[in-house]
Amino acid sequence: MKRFIVAFFLSVLVTSPAYAFTADSGMFDDLEYVADTNIAAPSGQELALCHQTRDLRILGYTLSSNIIGYVLAVDKCAGQAERPFSQQQMETAQSLNLIDASLPSVAENSLQRNIQNYGIWIAICLALVAVILRRLKSLMGLDPTSPMRKKAAQRILTAMCYMGKCDGIVASNEISTITKTASRLTRQKVQSNEVVRISDHIDMDLTPQDFLDFGKGLRDSEKDTMMRGAFVVALASGRIIPSEYEFLTNLAHGIGMPGEDFRRVMNTALSDLDLYPTS
Repeated sequence: MKRFIVAFFLSVLVTSPAYAFTADSGMFDDLEYVADTNIAAPSGQELALCHQTRDLRILGYTLSSNIIGYVLAVDKCAGQAERPFSQQQMETAQSLNLIDASLPSVAENSLQRNIQNYGIWIAICLALVAVILRRLKSLMGLDPTSPMRKKAAQRILTAMCYMGKCDGIVASNEISTITKTASRLTRQKVQSNEVVRISDHIDMDLTPQDFLDFGKGLRDSEKDTMMRGAFVVALASGRIIPSEYEFLTNLAHGIGMPGEDFRRVMNTALSDLDLYPTS
């Protein structure tokens, strides 16, 4: 999993804009002060014992830091490493009281450091899982707050425009009703000029296959929304004329909606008109 996350972040950096390629991203060696020693550099300066670390940073933020060994350096590890310091050298220096004998002879991650390292990865994994789950819920239509799929939203809008033209013309009040209702039901932004464009190119001479095509590839919830939007357009005038009723029944048959669902969706549309008046 850790390799996958690293690959993911590297791919993000590779495919991101130029500002992602900075000196603050990648693998870096660093020094951390551990203790003073009684060992002197050739220049006479006292050397400090340091942890040499290998850090993974993304845009300057350290995601993990692992100790890879001891080194000696001047200025309390603020400068460059003078030389590496092996376990054998560490044990010898401790026996000669050149370095604090209570320090571990092997430089390795502490439990706290491992917890911090893996805690960051766990948090990243949980965040990625949350994003993936939210995306899947949206794609499957399970998130009621996310915009509907564009294909479904467009099909619903088209069906509503057909409904509006059942009486021969899509009047201005119907354009407003379709625009507002489609935007609310699909959670996609719909413009009135798009309603006009679709309505101008509608041919009401529909075949049974055309009605089947309205529901092709749609989920049951999307088909419900299609019928709900069509009912709102038909009922907005206060009555359903024969041509509108014919379109509604043919549409319900084409998308495979049974009679009990037909009545349920009609009642939902009536409630919509009470909650969201069209005039």
